[in-house]
Amino acid sequence: MEIIKQELYDVYVKYKDFNFMNYYYEISKENTNNKYSKGLGFIAGLYEPSYVDEMRCGNATIGKEIKNIDKGYDYKYYFDENDRIILSEKYLSEKLYYINFYFYVNNVLEFIHYEVNGGIYSLSKSYYDDNGKICRHIQIGIFNKYDTSDNTIYNEHLFKYEDNTTHITLITHYNPPQRLIGEKIKKRTEIINMKIVDNILYHLDDNLSVKSFYPIRFKIVNGQKVNVPLPKRVPIFKIIKENLIKILDKWKNIDKSVIWINCESLDLEIQYTTLKEDNEEKWNIAFYDANEEKILDDLNHTQVLEDLLFNNGCNTDDLINESDYFVNKMIKIIKELRKEGYITDDTAVILSDLEISENTLHVAKKINKKETIKDFVEQFGM
Repeated sequence: MEIIKQELYDVYVKYKDFNFMNYYYEISKENTNNKYSKGLGFIAGLYEPSYVDEMRCGNATIGKEIKNIDKGYDYKYYFDENDRIILSEKYLSEKLYYINFYFYVNNVLEFIHYEVNGGIYSLSKSYYDDNGKICRHIQIGIFNKYDTSDNTIYNEHLFKYEDNTTHITLITHYNPPQRLIGEKIKKRTEIINMKIVDNILYHLDDNLSVKSFYPIRFKIVNGQKVNVPLPKRVPIFKIIKENLIKILDKWKNIDKSVIWINCESLDLEIQYTTLKEDNEEKWNIAFYDANEEKILDDLNHTQVLEDLLFNNGCNTDDLINESDYFVNKMIKIIKELRKEGYITDDTAVILSDLEISENTLHVAKKINKKETIKDFVEQFGM
């Protein structure tokens, strides 16, 4: 860890007196080779110095490039004459908050994430081989402005290429402040081994055997990230309805009183209770038997749903309260299932996450008869 600390501290010393804002004004005034994207990613949007964070966070996206900027954008990117990224702007609520600077020195990229009103926020250094493949990346997530030579977490990404496989080792060094180090808080190092084949990410155990895997949105070709386009016309809500019908058919001989569609995550789960008496157990899935089933059990389908919701302005972290497009589609499906006889009128359907909100009640009133959810509304009415 000491070597990484010194390497990154040297980057800080190199740029600590650099006039970032003058350099930014100079580039933004003269450079017209630009791109734009919508959707807040990690630090640098579409142009993260290392793709490891994007690869590991399957429930987050880096956003999408847009051509029409009339409705606003979250990132603006600047490129040199060789189409190499040199600077980007990151906006929050249409206000410029951060600027990303990319400095190239031979086969090394020095990256500075700069807070407009606060200075250097984080920094990293990436090493490339002679073929332009990234082989090592080191970074400080949040820079310690009060002790610039000592930071809490240091990350190192190591890359090795073998035929159609990219091997990645993620090393995280935890370096708590000296005053906090004791019996329970200690310096430690965590190592995670992974590999990418096509667009499948494999997590490996200590013996380098596969312990889990899932698809990601890109593959690595000659050391470069190449996006893998998802099917453009996947009728995802038709698939949701068809999968619901399959589950409901399995349950057709069960006298269900409440069907709960849990929207806490994008795979969507459905669960039921047979309790008839109006009480807390009837209206709280924490008390239900373990009969839940995933509506979307295919990871490719959850990715399709996530992309579709993103394109329609939904917050995939809050499907009930900040995703009107999703809610309206689900209301339509539930009404169709009632009409087609898969759900009886005396069975309540609750579309919600784990927390009952005002919008949960609003939706419940649209998809149920008043008398069916009378007690539910009385218990959770706001």
